[in-house]
Amino acid sequence: MINIPQNCLECGQAYLKKDATLVLEGKDNFIFHLTCNKCQLSTLMKITVGSKGILSVVKMTDADKKDINKLKDNKAISANDVIQTYMSLKKHRVMNKEIRNDKPTKNVRC
Repeated sequence: MINIPQNCLECGQAYLKKDATLVLEGKDNFIFHLTCNKCQLSTLMKITVGSKGILSVVKMTDADKKDINKLKDNKAISANDVIQTYMSLKKHRVMNKEIRNDKPTKNVRC
């Protein structure tokens, strides 16, 4: 059984069942979206179940349940999508000089 946080990280209000939505369920991964009914803080919680235990990561977000449902139905970004975007930005000279010249840099800005 997976336990989600019992209280809001911001105000301490106890979560109700209706505050939690299972966004994604995989073989060993679960993602929950929680919204506090008092302060309206939204939180994403990813739980990974492995052979050595359970890892959970909690992140505050400004995405509400409607936003999360839109995102979860989108297909994943492919390597080709990234290359096409890069080539388009390069063609239109949107990216800075370091990237246009394909020189390695520590601080990449777009």
